[in-house]
Amino acid sequence: MMTCKNIIAAALLFLIFNTLTILPSSAEQGNDREYFSASLNYSKLDANKIRQEAQQDFYQYFKTINEVQKEKYLNSAMNKYYILTRINPGDIDAYIRLGKIYDEKNISELAKTCFYKALNISKEATLANFYFGDYYYKRNDYKKALYHYKIAYNNGAAKTYDFNLKLATIYEKLADLSNAKKFYEISYNIKADSKIKEKIQLLNELNYDKSDYYHNIRE
Repeated sequence: MMTCKNIIAAALLFLIFNTLTILPSSAEQGNDREYFSASLNYSKLDANKIRQEAQQDFYQYFKTINEVQKEKYLNSAMNKYYILTRINPGDIDAYIRLGKIYDEKNISELAKTCFYKALNISKEATLANFYFGDYYYKRNDYKKALYHYKIAYNNGAAKTYDFNLKLATIYEKLADLSNAKKFYEISYNIKADSKIKEKIQLLNELNYDKSDYYHNIRE
C-alpha cells in the first residue's frame, strides 16, 4: 500500500514527465525548460529508480530498429536524465547521457553544453570524452575528436576493436600513417579481419607522396 509520501512523489514525477514531454527540446528553446523546472521540487523523487528507467530507455534506443519506438525511448531517456541533473547538479553520468542523446537528436549546442558540464566535473571521464569524440567525429572535426578519444583511450577504453579501428581511421585521415598503421595493427590483434590486414599491407607498400592518397582518404 502506497504511503502518503510515495503518492506525493509519484504525482510530482507524473507532472514533471508530462510537462517536460510537451516542452520544446531544441537548442533555441532550451531555456524554457530551465525556467519551468527551476520552480519544481525534485527532492521527493527516487533518483535510483529514475536512473534505472533512464538506462533501460537509453539502451533500448540503440537496440530497437523501429524508428517510432527509437524516438519514444530517446525522448523518455532524455526527460529522465534531465530530471536527474535537477535532483543532483553534480550527476556526471546524467550529463554524459544527455549529451549523447542531444547528439543523437542533432541538437549540437545542448550536446556540447552537457559534455562540457560533465568534463567540468571530471575532465578525464572516459565515457564523456568518448562520446564527445564521437560528437566531433560525426562532424568531421578529426583533430578535436582525436583529442577527446586519446583521453578516453588513456583512461580505460584501450582494448576494444571498434575504438582502435576508429583511431586508425582518424590518423589515416590526418595523414599520420605511422599511427594509423599502429592502431590498425592493434585492431587486427584484437580481432583478425582480412580487410584490416589488407589495409596494413597497403600502408606498408604505399608511396603516398606520389599518389592521390591524401585526397582520396579525406573524401
